[in-house]
Amino acid sequence: MANMKEVAKAAGVSTITVSRVINTPELVKEKTREKVLKVIGELQYQGNQAAKALVTKKTRVIHIFISQDIQLTNPFAMNFLAGVSDELSKQHYSFLVRREWDYPYKCDGIIAMSVTADQEALLDEKFDVPTVLFGHSLPTYDWVDVDNYQGAYEMVTYLIKLGHKDIGLIVINENRQFVSDRINGYKQALLDNGISFSSDKIEFAENKEDIGYLKTIELFERTHMTALFCMSDELALGAIRAARLLKKNVPHDLSIAGFDGLGYELLTDPKITTIHQPVYEVGKELATILVQRIESPDVALTQRMISPVLRVNNSVFQAIHS
Repeated sequence: MANMKEVAKAAGVSTITVSRVINTPELVKEKTREKVLKVIGELQYQGNQAAKALVTKKTRVIHIFISQDIQLTNPFAMNFLAGVSDELSKQHYSFLVRREWDYPYKCDGIIAMSVTADQEALLDEKFDVPTVLFGHSLPTYDWVDVDNYQGAYEMVTYLIKLGHKDIGLIVINENRQFVSDRINGYKQALLDNGISFSSDKIEFAENKEDIGYLKTIELFERTHMTALFCMSDELALGAIRAARLLKKNVPHDLSIAGFDGLGYELLTDPKITTIHQPVYEVGKELATILVQRIESPDVALTQRMISPVLRVNNSVFQAIHS
């Protein structure tokens, strides 16, 4: 394999010119640039990633788009990134986390996580490389998603089987598909069991523990509940704290359930009965699909739901009716 000096000699230019072609090609005349690139290809010079990218037109870099309202220290994001990272490393790709839609560096593909409804129209406009989604709202893209409808349906059905009929819901107040799916799962479980839906039993909340605390208190100020289903374990932590303030024993006076199962459910006593999201597995699969799409652009679309898992802990108990 040739070095930079050998490339320069074969192309009849200086090593500085070769370096400029690799690192700042816009500063080199087109004729000279094309001659150097031809020699780089013939001699298979790949002294660094930039040179390889120029020859193969590939960077072997993946951009991962995660909205700024999702903290990277959140267990959801951390598990997802771990799955992506593990799979990309096996395929010899690196990645860069993006927080903004516009970015000056090139990449071979994009994994977009938690795209909001108003951002969907920007995907075609902003991203001109293969893109896969964590989410199922756009039918023309490769996507993998957790079946949020199923998860919510299973949790509410479980609560009903334990005798609960007055089941409150704290909704994550975000304009994303998973929110609608979980609300619909909650409603359908009630309907299938002959329980009327009541908007009085729903509160919308920012996904924070202290907001879950406040919204639980607000719910009890206007309605009766024997169980409360929170759309995240973080909200459920706040709900348990509120129950203590209200002198309600969890789970005997109030059953509290969450959604995520990524660690927060273990941070309190009682531990939270929750729906586990396999986001690590989603990350791995999306990375696999994207690399396949990059290397074989004409393969059929992959669109798959992954089932979440009900994890029973001790924050939920048999309903006691007076």
